[in-house]
Amino acid sequence: MRITSLQPQATNPDRTSIFTDGQFLMGVSTLIVLKMGLRLNQELSKEQVHQLEMEEALQKALDRTLNFLASRPHSREEIRRYLRKKETPAELIDPVVERLEQMGLIDDQQFAQFWIESRERFNPKGAQAIKNELRTKGITREVLDEVVSDEGDEELALRAGRKKAQSLARQPGIDFNTFRGKLGPFLQRRGFSYAVVKNVARTLWDEVAEMVEAVDDDDEGDNE
Repeated sequence: MRITSLQPQATNPDRTSIFTDGQFLMGVSTLIVLKMGLRLNQELSKEQVHQLEMEEALQKALDRTLNFLASRPHSREEIRRYLRKKETPAELIDPVVERLEQMGLIDDQQFAQFWIESRERFNPKGAQAIKNELRTKGITREVLDEVVSDEGDEELALRAGRKKAQSLARQPGIDFNTFRGKLGPFLQRRGFSYAVVKNVARTLWDEVAEMVEAVDDDDEGDNE
């Protein structure tokens, strides 16, 4: 078959309609036309038509994934799961991932760092909880060992537990053991170690001590 026309599409100039032997063959990204060096009067073999179809499918999968990446960074495994969910042909998944890596849009180490910083800013959690989250996103042990550290866990635990501590301090008659018994599990569920929780519970108790005394004084006044 011979290419008889290459026409930019009226509704999308980034796409080109290919006609062979006077009949519409298919529409493809103009980038594919340039990549394959298509030209008028060129003879197309069945193999070249198949290549066109695969290149077009690859470009569509790539465009769809770029939209997915626009919301936030994603790990390599998240991209693979997304492509499988969208029923992308299995033979196209690796090429899409490789293309995105070449474009600098997938980097598991950078993604892990983004995730850690996001958690620190909006929802502080301990190193173990962060590791567990990142494992579910396909981050390897090597990357985790390199980017996740528990050195700042005590400060993060203070931030994570401060609001809870203030809430507990408003409970009439609360003592340190009760305070620690309620704050401890709250922090441990967020991945903080026993040692960190022990230190933070004492620090936060000292912070809210005046509030506890004020609540107890008010309670005593009400009972007089």
